[in-house]
Amino acid sequence: MEILSDDQATLSKDTKLFAEARATAVNTLANAADFAATDGFASAAAAYHADHGLSGAFTPYVALGGYNLRADTGSYVDTNGLNANVGFVHQDYAQGHTDTIMPFVEYGNGNYTSHLDDGARADGDQHYVGGGILVRRDQNDGLYYEGMLRAGRLSGDFKGLIEGYQASYDSNSAYVGAMLGLGKIVPAGKNVTYDYYGKVFWNHLASDTAQVHSALGTANYHFDTIDSYRTRLGLRWTRHLDQAQSLYAGLAWDYEWKGDAHAQYRTFDTPSPSTKGSSAMLELGWQSKMDKNHDWGADLHVTGWAGTQRGVTYSATVSRAF
Repeated sequence: MEILSDDQATLSKDTKLFAEARATAVNTLANAADFAATDGFASAAAAYHADHGLSGAFTPYVALGGYNLRADTGSYVDTNGLNANVGFVHQDYAQGHTDTIMPFVEYGNGNYTSHLDDGARADGDQHYVGGGILVRRDQNDGLYYEGMLRAGRLSGDFKGLIEGYQASYDSNSAYVGAMLGLGKIVPAGKNVTYDYYGKVFWNHLASDTAQVHSALGTANYHFDTIDSYRTRLGLRWTRHLDQAQSLYAGLAWDYEWKGDAHAQYRTFDTPSPSTKGSSAMLELGWQSKMDKNHDWGADLHVTGWAGTQRGVTYSATVSRAF
């Protein structure tokens, strides 16, 4: 879609909505990475312990969760959705450390609403499916380090008003992600531990060319690849109420180093949203682990955000051993 301004052809500022859908897709992948590395790992480890840690065996696990997030992209985007991980976990207990290997399949879907300052709005749905593997070593002194690789495909659609014209498109792109983490769990009195950690996340969304349909006709828009580099430094306090239940609270600082989304029509560039910037989080939660007397486990927490990602978010993860 083109409009004329000062005798020069330019794109409507509302076409930023096209690129915002891509920025939302990267945030969806970032949320999926968080879920696999935290809730997924916790559910897998609990399932393995509930299965009595059979030597040489892989234990199946299922983890489910939901989210409600708002991202600052120069304007803002609201998203709601769910994440799911299904996989197998195995742990090897050696002198001085425990090794965990966790192959999994991941799936998620959600919807988003993009808002521009001039009142323009777009809505859409997105879903992803892929697979990955997480490996981790926990030393007996509390030090641990971990790595994760993921890959899959993300699809979505877009519906919005551009200069008063209803526009829509479908998209489909491959993605790859990785995570490296380092931390240490330190005992602090009876039944209390502190977990100091740092993580680095990389998420890559491949390029795509989509046909945008409107009352003005059809136009081909090209969406550039997006690379998201995100770091997190945090601390979590945990009080173990008994062998199965615990309460926890945490503080963390996130920083997105890039995350720009670019789109083009012919030789014209749309305005580019960005999720670059800092976010601070405060989490509070309750966890119930599975054991031989409890087939189900749960992890419920609420998180307050300030910064690039702001507001209050929540998550509920349910896991089951088979």
